[in-house]
Amino acid sequence: MALSVLGAVLLAAGVMVALVGSRPRAGVPAAGWFPDPQAARQRYWDSRAWTGYVSGDAPAVRVGHRFRGRFRGGWIWFLLAATAVLAAGSEIYESSGDIAVMGATSLVSMAGVGWAFYRFVARQLALDHVARHVEVVAVAVSTSGAVLLIAANVNSFVERTAGIAATTALVGIVEEGTKLLVPLLFFAVGRYRDPRAGIALGLASGLGFAITETTLYAFELATASGPDFCGTGAPDTSPATVVQAQVFRIFLVAPLHWLWTGTATAVAWRLWHLYGRRGTPGAVGAIALVMVIHSLNDSSATAFCTDPAAANVAAFLRLSLLVAMYLVFRAWARKSTPPQLVGRVSRAWTPRHLPRTPPEWRPTTTQ
Repeated sequence: MALSVLGAVLLAAGVMVALVGSRPRAGVPAAGWFPDPQAARQRYWDSRAWTGYVSGDAPAVRVGHRFRGRFRGGWIWFLLAATAVLAAGSEIYESSGDIAVMGATSLVSMAGVGWAFYRFVARQLALDHVARHVEVVAVAVSTSGAVLLIAANVNSFVERTAGIAATTALVGIVEEGTKLLVPLLFFAVGRYRDPRAGIALGLASGLGFAITETTLYAFELATASGPDFCGTGAPDTSPATVVQAQVFRIFLVAPLHWLWTGTATAVAWRLWHLYGRRGTPGAVGAIALVMVIHSLNDSSATAFCTDPAAANVAAFLRLSLLVAMYLVFRAWARKSTPPQLVGRVSRAWTPRHLPRTPPEWRPTTTQ
């Protein structure tokens, strides 16, 4: 009950701060013709996204062989700091056995890793032009509240009434629905509709979910109060096992949360921006596909409990999924790379597969 109340407070406070902090922003750069990232011609940027309009010949974008900034910037320091906190906190926990130490360590480390990734993406896409840091943090906080208020209670209810197998089968709908609640709320009221803002909100929401879930798992693992995926009834609660599980979760499991949600919003917001209501089937399809992948990933934790060899294969596939989801996320996110960053930060973030069929409107600026 206390966690649900805390969740309601965090959800309401985060939404209010993000709404108050949001304000109309002019697109950066302004609408106009720019060198096409894909060919020696010009393409129309509508101040928020690349469109399907191309015109005339122009020098090809110079992508060069050296890119400054891809692996520079403050994000790397957040990652290193998170790693240091995790190492120090884990050592203290193993020597003292104080679960509060591991809980705090998990929270801070997960926040540091997630923020490092957000800052890395922000550097590629200039996300600071569409969402300030306080707004990103507010969205993460509001989603943390939604986890405590909605996802945790729904998952617990399904586990009690239908078992762990049903819980993992439905987890994609429950958890992705929870993570998308706040971004879709803002979109519905006309805020943060820029495709890059959608990416920012998706990453922030996934980060808030990952922080909350990882922190809760630290306490549940240490007290054997979490979900019993394999029905053994006697999970190992030794400090060394808890630390190992949390390290694995922080670096290899939890990042899937912001990649799933970031991919869903990258696709949905872009389609809605370019095609309006006609983009809804594609947007809904992307969200549904992410939910299915999420459920399949979690279901693999219960499907192979009695077969160690198959369980090892499933674990490898889950790690492969992390890499695959990053590549899918990058493929969609880089479509929104603004003109001033094309060819300047990273070749991997040069826009590809841009629209061929233009929207119904016509650009009014001249070449």
